[in-house]
Amino acid sequence: MSKPRSVVSAFLLLCLSSPVVAQAIPTPKEHLGFRPGDDYRLAQWEQVVDYFRKVDAVSDRVLIEELGATTLGRPYIVAVVSSPENMAKLDAIRAGQRRTADPRLPGEPNLAVPIVLITCSIHSSETASTLMAVDLLHQLAVGTDAATKEILDNTILLLVPSANPDGVDIVAQWYEKTKGRPWEGSGLPELYHPIAGHDTNRDWFMLNLQETRLLTRFLYDRWFPTITYDVHQMGSRGARMFVPPFFDPVNPNLDPRLSQSIALIGAHMALDLAKAGKRGVLTNAMYDNWWNGGNRTVPQRHNMVGLLTEAASVRLASPIFLEASDLRGEARGFANHKPTVNFVDPWPGGWWRLRDIVEYELICSRAVLTLAARYRSEFQKNYRDMAGTAIEKGKTEPPYGWIVPADQRDPGATERMLRALMATGIEIHRSPEPIELAGMRYPAGSWILPAAQPYRSHLKDMMERQEYPTRFGPDGNAEPPYDVAGWTMPLKMGVRAATLTRPLAVPGKPLETIEIAGTIVDAPGKSKHSDSDVFTFNADTVDGVRLLNRLHPPGQRVASMREVVLRSRPAARVEGRRGPTNEIEIDATPANETFLRELLEQLAVRVTRRDKGESASSKVLRAAPRVGLYHSHVPSMDEGWTRFVLEEHGFVPMRITNTDVRAGRLVDRIDVLVIASMSSDAIANGQGRDRTAPEFVGGLGADAVLALRDFVTAGGTLICLENSCKFAIDRFGLPVESVLDRLESKVFYCPGSILRAEATRLPCSFAVDPALGMPDEFSVYFDRSLAFESKSDLVVSHARYAKVNPLESGWLLGSSKLEGKSALVSVAFGQGRIVLFGFPPQHRGQTHGTYPLLFRAILQESF
Repeated sequence: MSKPRSVVSAFLLLCLSSPVVAQAIPTPKEHLGFRPGDDYRLAQWEQVVDYFRKVDAVSDRVLIEELGATTLGRPYIVAVVSSPENMAKLDAIRAGQRRTADPRLPGEPNLAVPIVLITCSIHSSETASTLMAVDLLHQLAVGTDAATKEILDNTILLLVPSANPDGVDIVAQWYEKTKGRPWEGSGLPELYHPIAGHDTNRDWFMLNLQETRLLTRFLYDRWFPTITYDVHQMGSRGARMFVPPFFDPVNPNLDPRLSQSIALIGAHMALDLAKAGKRGVLTNAMYDNWWNGGNRTVPQRHNMVGLLTEAASVRLASPIFLEASDLRGEARGFANHKPTVNFVDPWPGGWWRLRDIVEYELICSRAVLTLAARYRSEFQKNYRDMAGTAIEKGKTEPPYGWIVPADQRDPGATERMLRALMATGIEIHRSPEPIELAGMRYPAGSWILPAAQPYRSHLKDMMERQEYPTRFGPDGNAEPPYDVAGWTMPLKMGVRAATLTRPLAVPGKPLETIEIAGTIVDAPGKSKHSDSDVFTFNADTVDGVRLLNRLHPPGQRVASMREVVLRSRPAARVEGRRGPTNEIEIDATPANETFLRELLEQLAVRVTRRDKGESASSKVLRAAPRVGLYHSHVPSMDEGWTRFVLEEHGFVPMRITNTDVRAGRLVDRIDVLVIASMSSDAIANGQGRDRTAPEFVGGLGADAVLALRDFVTAGGTLICLENSCKFAIDRFGLPVESVLDRLESKVFYCPGSILRAEATRLPCSFAVDPALGMPDEFSVYFDRSLAFESKSDLVVSHARYAKVNPLESGWLLGSSKLEGKSALVSVAFGQGRIVLFGFPPQHRGQTHGTYPLLFRAILQESF
């Protein structure tokens, strides 16, 4: 942990608190050219990193760690900040902290020095916190006052100036272009994270993004912080600052000590804000602790005191003026802007500036650090004891854990799920022998996830089915949860898992890695190999599609090896599922075998060697479809996730803009166009004038809609996901009704939940059914999504929501309005077809169980 210093620097470091050394550290204003929070000024990421490194170079209170590169290649940094005495023994403190997080480990825990993580600007349009981090670093690096010394002597701060550095630059560069324009501070025409946009804070258990992977490793493999504080901003017209405690409901897997610790720190924040004359502080409203998946909620399931604050926003860096009549509540626990027990001192209105946000956030950050310093032993003991309680409950209370059977329908999805769990600190074992449990037999090689481990809360929250409590607001309508109501990981990923209802001996040590290697096996009864043999594999799995796209690159007729000629053939039905029906066949030449074995080192696919005589009904695949993905200047997270999922599985989607559509003859460029979930208005009309730069105004418009109709009529396939289905239904005049649209939430409501769906049995066909190869029943994610009824024989239903009790995890109000309705339909249109997904099959890169439906809809013209 030490860093090289010059002789002169080493001498200066002996007396850091002296004015000489303090002068060696530039103030933020001297470095940036403006005070953090000044009107109309934002910093570029390079400026922030340079400042942190300048402080690191001359301060023995600060050490910069670079965790790796971001999605776009920028450095992801963390500042470790503490007293020189603590900095000299960081390795020992960190080793002790690991033992605090897991009391089973031998040696002395760290019960003296809490470790506090503060993360900033994961949402890059919430610009203040990165600037606040610059100010906070300077204060702690040069401060000689008693309050600063108390923090440095008794805590270790891990300061992340941005959890989304790419977005810092995307937003700052756009803001500079908007200044002085009617759209100043608004109208960004792209996502501020190139994949996820605002969903950067929805990826903390799935770990799709580079940034979440980097920080997750830092948390659960390296530092194990006691307290985590995620700094955010919210809308402009409500409270000036939300601080904990959080609103109802409470997740039952959270330890009461954790919830009370959150309330304690929130009260300290509120008091310090009041002492500083900062008004408009709201508590116990709006934000709940039910959902698991954010940068504060996942740490909470790891016995870390996870905090969130939300400050009122400005227009990026431009000040706003609000009259008292502009201010309102209209949120859970915050009906209006009048004084209440959780909103004791309303802000009266006036100018609200970026510097105001910086000051509120600085007060809250120092409040966390001060309280951690003063109650250091209590926080550390609670951290250790919560882990101990989790381990003991896992031994004495059901569920005792979970078994993930080795014989999964989709090994690739299984591998992805287990890897994500392991990366978040979950211990996983593998049984060398078959397991007999409750009359069921699980094959050798099945995985065991015991509940008797420190992060039991996270494991339970991932594996259990959620039961969100029914809640109504004052108007009688359903009260929306903060984010989603259900997220059960095996259901979303199409992975079978069995709950341990009694203790089970756990074999050996926890695994260090999860690897499910692909294999080539002989068909049953096959004893000889010949030149006429073929290799076959199932392309209805996530890695099966990856393999197909490696062998059959999109837009090309053959792969890079001449020997690879792909054929597709139907297979016999297997009881309980509709396939495997997308079976791919390759000649078993030595060259093909070598190529396959190389690919199977990274893909969990079972390839079977068969006699060619079994493949008489096979047909040579046509060229892989050329895929387009619609890109609007209204930033769409669902578009970002769709691109991510397609590219992860070997597709090469072409970005299709409004201009591309208007130009016509799309059929010459692409075979399939995917429109991610967007509102009809966003697709048709886009951003309005005075909301963004002129080149980004508008949507498809009438001419482009006609061009889309020409594309489908000429033989193209249009795939619409969730809300974009309404655009296709309206603009194409489809004989399909979206039946849930006009229902009040007191009648029907289903926010972010998992529902059971049923594949509609159709005659076997290569070309017309996206649900071929799916199980008879499977789980879909439903997030205020759609259900359809047909008005014509031209409409084919491929999947329906279950006819009885479709809810599997989360909250469903008014089940009868949904039961038996179509979830996935297609409509013939001219020579082409339109496929409508009422649910998001690729939601946030998490729903691997329904990926094959989307892939099949794209690939269907190949078969």
